[in-house]
Amino acid sequence: MPTLDRLTALDATFLHYEHAHTPLHVAGLYIFEGTPDIPGRPGLGGLFQTIAERLPEVPRYRQRALPVPLGLGQPVWVDDPDFDLSYHLRRAALPAPGGVTELLDYVARIHARPLDHRRPLWEAYVIEGLADGRLALYNKTHHAMIDGISGVDLATILLDRDPEGRRPTVTAPFRPAALPAGTQMVAATLREGFGDLGRGVAGAVRRPWTVPGRMVGAVAGTTQIGRLLSLLRPVPESPLNVPVGAARRISLVSISLARAKAVKNASGGTVNDVVLAAVGEAFDHFLTHRGVAHQEQVYRVMVPVSVRDETERMALGNRVAAMFVDLPVGSMPARRRLAAVTHAMKDLKERRQAVAADRLIALAGLAPATLHGLAGRLEFTNQRLLNSVVSNVPGVQYPLYSGGARLLETYPLLPLTANLGVIICVTSYNGGLYFGIIGDYDAVPDVDVIGAGLRRGFERLERSVGATRGQNLGGGYASEAVTVVPAVGRRTRRRTNAALNGSPGSGATPRPQPAAADGPAPGQTQQP
Repeated sequence: MPTLDRLTALDATFLHYEHAHTPLHVAGLYIFEGTPDIPGRPGLGGLFQTIAERLPEVPRYRQRALPVPLGLGQPVWVDDPDFDLSYHLRRAALPAPGGVTELLDYVARIHARPLDHRRPLWEAYVIEGLADGRLALYNKTHHAMIDGISGVDLATILLDRDPEGRRPTVTAPFRPAALPAGTQMVAATLREGFGDLGRGVAGAVRRPWTVPGRMVGAVAGTTQIGRLLSLLRPVPESPLNVPVGAARRISLVSISLARAKAVKNASGGTVNDVVLAAVGEAFDHFLTHRGVAHQEQVYRVMVPVSVRDETERMALGNRVAAMFVDLPVGSMPARRRLAAVTHAMKDLKERRQAVAADRLIALAGLAPATLHGLAGRLEFTNQRLLNSVVSNVPGVQYPLYSGGARLLETYPLLPLTANLGVIICVTSYNGGLYFGIIGDYDAVPDVDVIGAGLRRGFERLERSVGATRGQNLGGGYASEAVTVVPAVGRRTRRRTNAALNGSPGSGATPRPQPAAADGPAPGQTQQP
């Protein structure tokens, strides 16, 4: 009986914990320049053609997660017998003038939609109609399939250093393998479970002298995990922590990487320390705008870190742990905030908190799959452990192309969940830092205030350490002026999906919809 390609406990958790109003996919928004005529790759068609040609290099993109009967084990990856590329690769167009407002209204709508678990867990949209003849590519992939670091690896498959690209790998036509029978999946699950148990017992019998060492290691791990238990201290109440609804708002910010490095060089620490300090500045700016008292407050933010090594560079799935940083958000000199962040990050690294978190994740993997599924039906909307998430994933520092089009800007976009109403993610690319700020549509109508606070924060950090201001990025959608929405009172109830969309019978006033073309129906190609 062949071995089944089973999801890990962590990967499966992202499926179990997903709800209609909290889809758990990661996404990227890529802005390309207008393209010259390249034989066989004319702009938009070149992007489509490149994705179609490279798809065989990432077989997971033609597979779906198949549940095991009765939830006896984690789902398994199987070839989709009905795979249809036109369902996953879609085309849309923005209304004039094709600026930041039109683009983000459209992207926020499709970012809020869950992926279909009955199909391969990804979608891509090529978006025309941007100013200056530019194109955008929005791609979302379920978190069960990919984490941030492996996402960068996949992007390097679809993108090229050479404008003319490379010859596609010649592969045989896709012929999906037959789906495993339900009885086969149950038998394989039971066999794997008894096999793991038997190997553990046999190892202890054959090598009893190793048991004490393992017990010492377990105690050491428990000691590290004990440090994490201090994180159970409740975080401050915040307008960032409200039940998440079904719709999203997005704000983009681009900052020259040279500016962050100049601050780092003048003060010590790392670029990531500078980014976190700038986020603290942005939260201070936002809370001041809202009129929320926050002097000397500290927000706890989760900073995901990769624990994969070079041998796992192209492996799909999740190999991430987390560091929990106490981020000062009260009004203070920017230099003091940066010093506090640098000290906190150094302390966490010395105590190897990320390793302890990884042990905690490993322990979660011991729980039966059925328990994971039951836990996924719970909603932790009242959690008081975190105020936000700040994810920083390094990218390549040279220009990339796809279908002959040069990649100008790249913005990571993460999901919202629980009562985390704002999440910030940043990636570096070709000399720039690109921030994607995701906010709940109702709770954070002023999400652009956080973006403005990031820009202000970098300026304050530069002045505070006497750094020479580096050249900023010119142009770009994130550099356009934005309209700041006045602060609103705290939402008292969560609106349902029907109310948010103004569905018939909801009794709600429909929310204004952007004029951008929507994605086509499955199997159709939408014309601009």
